Amino acid sequence: MNKAILETFSQLNPIEWGLLGLFVFIFLLRFYYLVFFTGRTLFRSRKEVIANEVATQPISVIFTVRNEEENLRRILPQLLTIPNIKYEVVAVDDYSLDNTFSVIGAFKQKYSHFRISSLNEETRFSEKLAQNIALKAAKHDWILLFPVASEEAVRDWIVSFSANTGIKNRGVLLAYTGLKAKPGFFNLLCRLEMFAQQIKSAGFISNGIPLVYFEENVAFKKQAYFDLGGYGSKTKEPFANLELMINDFISKKQTGILFNEQSRLTKDIETGKDDYYNLLRRSIRIESYLPRWKQFALAFESLTSLLYLPLLIVTFVCLFDLWIILSVLAGVKILVHLIIMKINQNRLNERKIFISSLVYDLLMPYFKMFYRWHFKQQSRKQKWKGKV
Repeated sequence: MNKAILETFSQLNPIEWGLLGLFVFIFLLRFYYLVFFTGRTLFRSRKEVIANEVATQPISVIFTVRNEEENLRRILPQLLTIPNIKYEVVAVDDYSLDNTFSVIGAFKQKYSHFRISSLNEETRFSEKLAQNIALKAAKHDWILLFPVASEEAVRDWIVSFSANTGIKNRGVLLAYTGLKAKPGFFNLLCRLEMFAQQIKSAGFISNGIPLVYFEENVAFKKQAYFDLGGYGSKTKEPFANLELMINDFISKKQTGILFNEQSRLTKDIETGKDDYYNLLRRSIRIESYLPRWKQFALAFESLTSLLYLPLLIVTFVCLFDLWIILSVLAGVKILVHLIIMKINQNRLNERKIFISSLVYDLLMPYFKMFYRWHFKQQSRKQKWKGKV
């Protein structure tokens, strides 16, 4: 450390020392979160069984559909012909108005391990009712939720789940669901938000704060759902479904994180502004059902994320003579962030969001803070109108 910097430190007044100390404190917290939360997923997922082993447990793949005729014609031939695996597929038609039920009925005639049911009328919160029917119909102990908008369903995908169900004390298996890259700003935003939420979920699970933001491509023991008595009071929640139930029984020691290319699914859907906002709304509502201590942990992480960039700028301006030290700290954090994100994205085959994920991570917390406030204000107004 050169004399100029030492002299600068000696001339700092109490307020400047306080500013510097606050910045260093927040920097250390953010760096710790980056390495031991986001970075820890790199090591946690490597401990799981890789998808090339003989399946050890039968599994029930379930999904509910509404007006998914084209996707079903495309994906069911793949999903129903996975060789050398003991599994079944359970589909429930959620009052489709196209030929969805005819399509799944035709496949039912060809495949004995394909089971179907349907809702015969339009009802509120029908997706939860359809899921409940599928869970009751499933024969096997393990349930795997599958999105029919997936690009493909291959053997390695289901083997990666089935092989890991045999590990002692397993209760939940969490894999990654991506979104196919397409032209458009909101497609990019949705891909970034889905990536951010799932990496965050895996990091918190690895540190004993288990939670999930997505029900798709997640496997769990169905008895855990029925032990809770089904949806119950959560039936009327409009923005989330089985994520709510999984968060009630998930635990760190019983959760396997299968973040690898074999177990990844990619959804091929069109996305727009509403889809992006729905991702944010769902995460807000899911967090509102978590225990207070988990909400506090999430809020503390969000607060440090919000404080880091403004504190860096203010400290840089007010203590410009320390610009070398501040630049090195900020640079190291960015470098570590990029390394961790690159490894994660390569492992998940998540392409073309490398630099944008860094920018998103730095800037979007401020928009999310505003949107969270806005969404909660809207929710309060709707509740008030409902009481009138």
